[in-house]
Amino acid sequence: MSSEFQSRLLYSQKSSAVINEEEPVSVSSSIYAIRFLYPGASQHTTGRIRITCTYRDASQFEAHAGVIERWTDKGWIILDDYTDDVFAFNSEESFRKRLLNHAHSFVLGIPLSIVDTSYISEYSQINVPRKSTPKRLFDFESKKTSEIEKTKTDNKDNYNSKPSKNNDDNDDDDLDWL
Repeated sequence: MSSEFQSRLLYSQKSSAVINEEEPVSVSSSIYAIRFLYPGASQHTTGRIRITCTYRDASQFEAHAGVIERWTDKGWIILDDYTDDVFAFNSEESFRKRLLNHAHSFVLGIPLSIVDTSYISEYSQINVPRKSTPKRLFDFESKKTSEIEKTKTDNKDNYNSKPSKNNDDNDDDDLDWL
């Protein structure tokens, strides 16, 4: 499966703030120009991608959140949120690169493991055996039910319980509750 996906970093913005007297939390926003060719297409498609990374770069880099957006005629739309391993990266650049690979994978419909050969999902390696017994046992015996009391139903229309101030026969009276 071949795909052609090219990107060029146009610019980045970064900011840091100290929250609760801890290590500073940083946010970076990077804008990319992208160009790709869908399989079977004769011309390239172009666009813009914005990748926003929230992280803490203390003694060990911590990736807290990532958002991938694509520019459309309706504005920025979210492609994906990063919710994977916090300690998977050693720098903001490697975090941003992974999110750009997520965008590549999403836009062209190619598995991330093909786009980024260094990506190994921890979930694909987990082999969870089926449990032989359920955690909770349910009692399906029928329980005694008390006889349901019959209630008298009132056929009166409770929609307009208070008489209207105007005693006209206008339909405007129905809107008094507004």
